[in-house]
Amino acid sequence: MKRLLLSCIIMILCFINVIEAQNNLKVMTFNKLYSTSNNSVLNVIQSSGADVIGIQEAFGSARSVANSLGFYYHSISNSEAIISRYPITSTNSSGIQITLPDGLEVYVFNAHLTSYPYEPYEIRDRDITSESAAINSANRTRGAEMRRLINTIQNWVPEKAPVFLTGDFNEPSHLDWTQRAANAGVHAMKVAWPTSTQATNAGMKDSWRTIYSNEVSKPGDTWTPIRSSREVYDRIDFVYHRGENVIATKAVRYGPNNDEAEVNLRGYTSDHRAMMVTYSIPNTGGDGGGTTTDYGNNLLDQNSAEESNLDSWIQVSGNNKRVQGGRDGYPTAKEGNYIFWFGTSSKGEVYQEVNVQKYAGSIDEGNQMFLLEGFIRSYSGRDNSRIQLEFRDRNNLVLDSFDSNWKSSSNWEQIKKEKIAPVGTRIIRVVLLSQRNSGRSNDGYIDALSLKAKKENVLMKRQASINKMIVKKEENVVYKVWPNPASNYINFDFNKNVKGEISIINMLGVVKKKIIINNFKSNIEISISDLSKGFFTFQFINEKGNIYKKTFIVK
Repeated sequence: MKRLLLSCIIMILCFINVIEAQNNLKVMTFNKLYSTSNNSVLNVIQSSGADVIGIQEAFGSARSVANSLGFYYHSISNSEAIISRYPITSTNSSGIQITLPDGLEVYVFNAHLTSYPYEPYEIRDRDITSESAAINSANRTRGAEMRRLINTIQNWVPEKAPVFLTGDFNEPSHLDWTQRAANAGVHAMKVAWPTSTQATNAGMKDSWRTIYSNEVSKPGDTWTPIRSSREVYDRIDFVYHRGENVIATKAVRYGPNNDEAEVNLRGYTSDHRAMMVTYSIPNTGGDGGGTTTDYGNNLLDQNSAEESNLDSWIQVSGNNKRVQGGRDGYPTAKEGNYIFWFGTSSKGEVYQEVNVQKYAGSIDEGNQMFLLEGFIRSYSGRDNSRIQLEFRDRNNLVLDSFDSNWKSSSNWEQIKKEKIAPVGTRIIRVVLLSQRNSGRSNDGYIDALSLKAKKENVLMKRQASINKMIVKKEENVVYKVWPNPASNYINFDFNKNVKGEISIINMLGVVKKKIIINNFKSNIEISISDLSKGFFTFQFINEKGNIYKKTFIVK
């Protein structure tokens, strides 16, 4: 009997461990140094137990390392690659989508930004002597690269979905080069470095600094374990995260023997310390708001160009609508045998309008989400393709839109956008475009399109959760948010003295306004005339860390 009981306990503990493993993800960033052997890279990954690794200076090693581990991989460039324990279900120009064992879709991006000029060296050498000069130099060096990366994340990742950004950014963090760090002699001066500022303004959290909030006592340098009298030591390798209920629980660095890193490894040869963060992430049992299982059937007709008469698509320009893939130099179709192709004209454009009148109730309550997906590419990276989404009212007036912008990848790149339909939406127009930049053929291609509406039961669950949250929060501290909808000002009334921080957050999770309040009880009026039309969240965090939220509309 005792043996049976013990066996049952062991089985239950094993089952609990499996569940916990599904709710935790270990993400590593690792500039391995181009000359590092694959065996040394394997040692780091296997010792850490990392699930996803953003590698810089990969130079062809990702495939071999992934095969040795039995992992999946995706090469972004010669230097940048991502290796994943879990299946890679989609890719784009800067990252991947992976699907965890419980079905949760997670997004991972990886970057290796331009290394020179390296501003900390110029500060050391007195070539830069002010914060503004450092910021201007960094913006010239990496600003455009970072903006493209952030735009790709914003355009591809569904709202609230877990997303991680790894990389060697070759630039320090504004969270490290603070006035406090300058006063303590950790850094030469205060600098609000623009690359890290862009990331945090886009709603990304610096995972290391989330766990170790004191930049003086825990600087977390990743550059470099190689000691030199002239070196400037700093943290330039980062893992950022964003997503509903995604929590960084642990962060460690890996380096050689006798190094300051939290974990020392024999045979470690890189000139950067690797850094790994462990996350607790929600499973698909919640209302995660990003998985395709939350959505219904495809609302688009003729979504993959398989039919000979694509009469559901209205042609604005171009002299064709489709071509068979995999023949005569055309790329293999992403789905089926045919791809959207608009002939030899300099510009091609077709569109399809979807009547969404049946969703009017949830649309006008501000709850109806739609998910657009599709794949675009060019022949050899010269010509362009593009997908646009337009939300229109009954008079065909555009209320809101999404634009993938021109893409010229020589591989199929996924476009994915989850968006709440503006109040009054009755028609959704999907527009496909291509542009010839060279040669005789307009070789911008599109395939495998879908437009789906979030299922009613998911919407009801989401709204019930929001209503419950708002009632509870209004009873506690916030009892009025008005007017709603608003146009020029939004007012917040509190029913007791409060101390904390107010944030106005858009639907992408970007903080647009922030106000610190101290022992205040009354009405607070905030100008919103500079905000675009749409849905925003009022968030108040009090001195105890309790969070209060309410959604409002800017009209």
